[in-house]
Amino acid sequence: MPGTPKRTTQRRVQIAFGLVLAAILYAELNQRDYAPVLTQRSAVVIAAPQVAVNPFEQLLRDDPLAALIELRTRHLSEVQDYRCTLVKQEVLPSGMSAEQEMEVLFRQHPYSVTLTWVRNAGLAQRVIYVKDRWVDDTADNPAERDLAVCQPGALGAMFIKSIKMPIRGSMARQTARRNIDEFGFTRALDLLIRYCELARSRNELVLEYRGEGRFDGRPVWVVHRHLPYTGEGGLYPDRTAEIYIDKEYHVPVAVYCYSDIEQKPANLLSKYEFRNIRFNVGLTDKDFDPATYGM
Repeated sequence: MPGTPKRTTQRRVQIAFGLVLAAILYAELNQRDYAPVLTQRSAVVIAAPQVAVNPFEQLLRDDPLAALIELRTRHLSEVQDYRCTLVKQEVLPSGMSAEQEMEVLFRQHPYSVTLTWVRNAGLAQRVIYVKDRWVDDTADNPAERDLAVCQPGALGAMFIKSIKMPIRGSMARQTARRNIDEFGFTRALDLLIRYCELARSRNELVLEYRGEGRFDGRPVWVVHRHLPYTGEGGLYPDRTAEIYIDKEYHVPVAVYCYSDIEQKPANLLSKYEFRNIRFNVGLTDKDFDPATYGM
């Protein structure tokens, strides 16, 4: 048919030209070096929640004696005075005392204590002691030279307003297991530390952190101390001491002492509980002056 050879020739030229282009493109692609592009993702690390451990609590776990020493140092530097309620019960020469309750005023410098009984008062309803204020230089026994001013109980107060008594005299030993110049958080820690260090030097100390608890509605740390107690007059004051340390106040707010490890109630030697504590209240000489109380 007319015109057919011409169209066939054009078609062949187009196909040939296409093949040439494809060949050129294929050669160009083979000359390039292609590598896959990798997008690096940063690793997402989900850290486990960290529970902050109180540094003092950690010290208490690791070295309870060092923790008690730190308590004493901190208390001396931070507390000038305080008032609180003391509940105590002790084994005396006459047997177990009644549970007593008293209001306490305490000042570090000069060392001053005012105790006012509000429940089960003994021979005195109030006692005031200020270091070096009342001294009997004529006493035959040097241990009996330091004096406290005592306000007798209701019956005695009818005849006498006050009387000065040796703080380490026979009367004091009949009415308390500890002397008034051993009162206070600092002196309590002194006694705890002293016997711990003595027992440690003799390889006889067991001092353990026992965990957390509550006392008087407040969170505390609990420490147990065991000593080879042999009875009154022996080297050590007790077999077991259970010590409650207030988490906020950092003082021993309760101490229970026993003559056995099992802590049977019948073997209680003493208990000291400090409640309603208020630190740095600004006590003055007037708070430790017998005239303030009509003594």
